[in-house]
Amino acid sequence: MKPPRPSPDFQRRKLLRAGLALAVGASAVQRVRATTVDTEPLMLTMSPDGLFVTTAAVFALPRSLEDVLTRGIALYFETVATVVRLRWYWFNDEVAQTRREVRLAYQPLLQRYRVSVGGLQQNYDNLDEALGVVQRTRHLRVAEAAQLVPGQSYQLDARFRLDLSQLPRPFQINISSQSDWKIEATFPPQAFVWTP
Repeated sequence: MKPPRPSPDFQRRKLLRAGLALAVGASAVQRVRATTVDTEPLMLTMSPDGLFVTTAAVFALPRSLEDVLTRGIALYFETVATVVRLRWYWFNDEVAQTRREVRLAYQPLLQRYRVSVGGLQQNYDNLDEALGVVQRTRHLRVAEAAQLVPGQSYQLDARFRLDLSQLPRPFQINISSQSDWKIEATFPPQAFVWTP
């Protein structure tokens, strides 16, 4: 006597479970691959005009973001620097904050990359040159001299990230499955005493 054959419904459920387990496993593996960003130490310049910072966040642009870029979608990168006065008896006091936004775009007709910082724009022949400009922050004014007290201790906090909220809506819906699009880094805090 032969053993009874499983019903087609049972086989279908078993196949669906296996497919679901495979999909969950694949998405977990995909989340592990996030873009790594190497940061350089913050270099502070104190002058009578204020406090300036120079640094870099070095990363490789993922292939999927390169494809988005070559299709004409601009990428926006943001560097935010904050000066705080540390207080042991209360919350830290935010003295000044500045934000630098860099727009990276590809021009298909000219086959060139354009980097825009504020009102300034510059064209580059290849992506590596354009990314070099995006990754470096030079002489960014964080605070004016009038905002800082001589002899006072402060801390500079800075972070760099790809601003995904500036992407078109269809790309924002699919961001959760694109873990390598998460490009962000927090620089180690830099303590200093204001001496212009």
